[in-house]
This record gives sequence, C-alpha cells and structure tokens, in this order.
Amino acid sequence: MKLAQPNPSAHKGSASAGLNTDKLDSMLGQLEEEHANLLGLAIAHKDAITHASVEELHTITNKTSETLLRIAEIEDARRAMIMNDTGALASLDQLMEQFDSQDRDRIGQRQTRLRELIGRVKEEQEAVRVASEDLANHMRGLIKQVGATLSHTGTYSRGGAVDPSRTQVVSSLDMTQ
Repeated sequence: MKLAQPNPSAHKGSASAGLNTDKLDSMLGQLEEEHANLLGLAIAHKDAITHASVEELHTITNKTSETLLRIAEIEDARRAMIMNDTGALASLDQLMEQFDSQDRDRIGQRQTRLRELIGRVKEEQEAVRVASEDLANHMRGLIKQVGATLSHTGTYSRGGAVDPSRTQVVSSLDMTQ
C-alpha cells in the first residue's frame, strides 16, 4: 500500500515514507467520476446544440465549468501529495515502478480506465466543437440571406460584402424645377 521504504525507520507521513497508494487510488477514482460527468455533459451539450436549446446550453456550460474546477482541484491535490510524499513530481508510470504488484495492478487498472474515459471525453468535445461550427456557419448563411433580401438594391449584404444581384435596379434623380 506504500512505496518501498529506502529508510526502514521512516514513519508514515514523512517525506521519505513513500506515497500512500490508497489515497492516490482514491484521487484517481474521483478523477474517473468527474471525467464520467464531463462525458455526460459533452453528450448533453451536443444534444442541446442540435435542439438549439439556449437554456440547456447555459446550464450545461455552468455544470461543465464546475466539473472542470473540481478536476483541477483534484489534480492539484494529487500533485501536491506526490511532491510531499516523494519529494519530486513524477508521472504515474514512473511511480508505479516502485509499487508492489498488488498496488501496481490496482492503480494500473484505474489509470487505464481513466485514460480511456479522457479519450472519450476528447472525442465528444470534438463533436461539440464541430456541431458548434456547423451551427455558426448555418447562422451566417441565414444572416446573409436575410441581409440580401432586405437590401434595397440587393447589392450589399449586412456584412458589407458585394453580392451579385439578379434584380436590375434603376434609380433616377429629377433635377428640374
């Protein structure tokens, strides 16, 4: 449950005592739960974009921010624990080399699940990004059509771009009087 002790007289909690693998496993479990929440939020975000639900988007954005803050807090605590317990910031792969086989297997499985979950979150967030861009492009097209329709001459769009007109406009000014 602890790293191999370089100093047999070291006691739990000292810098040379090694890493508490139970606490590390607990933190990785919390990260796993928060990333599962993040995955659900990303799926809901994509659905809210599809249905153009502004209220849902607002709620999901707030919940996503809260989840990301909790993930950052857990990560900060994990890094601090590793620094305090080992004296250096090392990757999980480096730390696992020092664990006994039972802890290595347990934390290795947690690490694998967490990495897979993070990969799925990234995929869903990429889908949200693509859906957002598609919606923005669609809205730009609608604005351009409305601007062209409302333009007196049909020449300028709302954005100021010159668009070819199918309508011939004849304007004149009567200067006699």
